[in-house]
Amino acid sequence: MSEPVLKSNVSPLGTPETQALMGVLALVWRMDEAFGQQQIAAGLGRLECYLLMQLDCPRRMGELAKILMMVPSTVTSAADRLEQEGLALRVRDSQDRRAFQLQLTAKGRSLRNKMKRRAGQRFREICGLNAEEIQQFARLTGKIQKKILGAAAQQPSKET
Repeated sequence: MSEPVLKSNVSPLGTPETQALMGVLALVWRMDEAFGQQQIAAGLGRLECYLLMQLDCPRRMGELAKILMMVPSTVTSAADRLEQEGLALRVRDSQDRRAFQLQLTAKGRSLRNKMKRRAGQRFREICGLNAEEIQQFARLTGKIQKKILGAAAQQPSKET
């Protein structure tokens, strides 16, 4: 008489956490590749594309650095390039006249809208999720982003 086979809750790919991690990494790598191959916004580097996507409203450099999880000097260099291309400009912060915010020009808003459409299209092609699954994924990854960015606020700056 043979012994019963015990079913495992762990797939050949690993735990649900490992599967989620590998899925997110694969998606990030493919989307990063799409930005890098200029399939999203011709003429801009990856960092400028990522920065442009974050400018839904005027933002301070420190806030952008936190969102992008980069040192402020790196974000400032990318902002300089956006300014040189006429896509963004620095304006005084109305709440703190000593500080500046980066905001999009009309040309920058137009390009950002095109980028959002292209990025959304590439995302749908790459991920293969239906509309309902994308909504669930957006909700879950938004929750993750909020937790990570909240924790990042507690961390010391990467730049010394």
